[in-house]
Order: sequence, then C-alpha cells, then structure tokens
Amino acid sequence: MGRCDRSLRTRGFASNSEVATLVSAFENATIPASEFTHAAHIAVALSYLDSFPPEQALELMREKIRAFAAHHGVGNLYHETLTTFWMRLLEHVANTSEVDLPLWRRINLIVEDWTKRRPVEAHYSRELIRSQAARDKWVPPDRLPIPF
Repeated sequence: MGRCDRSLRTRGFASNSEVATLVSAFENATIPASEFTHAAHIAVALSYLDSFPPEQALELMREKIRAFAAHHGVGNLYHETLTTFWMRLLEHVANTSEVDLPLWRRINLIVEDWTKRRPVEAHYSRELIRSQAARDKWVPPDRLPIPF
C-alpha cells in the first residue's frame, strides 16, 4: 500500500472536513497503520462521540479498529479494556471541556492535552493491562477507580 495523501492530517486540524478525511481514511484503511497514531485514534474517537451516542460510538470504534487491523494484517491489535477506557475518558473530557468550540478545535485541544498524559498507568497496573483477559474483555481498573 502506498503512503497516504500528504494532505491527510492526524492532528493539528484546521477544519471539520480534515477530521472527516481522517475518519474516512481510518474506516477505509487507506491510512497506513504506521501513520494511525495515538493522536489519530483520539481524533477519530472524538469524532464518533460527537456524532453518535456513547455506546454506539464505542461499538463503532470496536468494529473499525478490528477491521483496520485485519486489513493491515496486524494481529492481536484490538484491546477491549483500552478501547473502552479511552472512549469513556474521551466522552467525559469532550462533555466537560470547550463544548462551544467547533469539533476540530476541541479535538486539537484534547489531543494536545491527553497525548501528554498517561491516564492508563494511573488506573491500571502494567500486569493487568497487558493481560489477555484485559485484551479480550472489559476489566475494571486495579489502581484508581474511574470516576466517570
């Protein structure tokens, strides 16, 4: 597969259409796996949460990550606990910060803030989050409970 279009942004968006282009590239697996970064995951998740009720956004993220991984031949990529954790965290953040800004600006601010933080480590021990059980199904935190 060739490199993705250079106009495709995975962060630092300037419009909602740039966000939509990333979401489409993710859903169609036209963005190389190596370029679908943590920031890009957050951007897509926030876009889904902006467009769908939380449970539907989570199900869509599950489905699309699995399809993306399968398309790119990346086995054992999907992690249920991490996906659920991040979707719940991002839902909370999106509903409590800069809600009056356009989606692309909110995504930029949240990505800037949350790619620097390490929330998973605050809530989960390394042993638990790396376990097959956590990969296969939702496992509650063993450190700090999730308040949302």
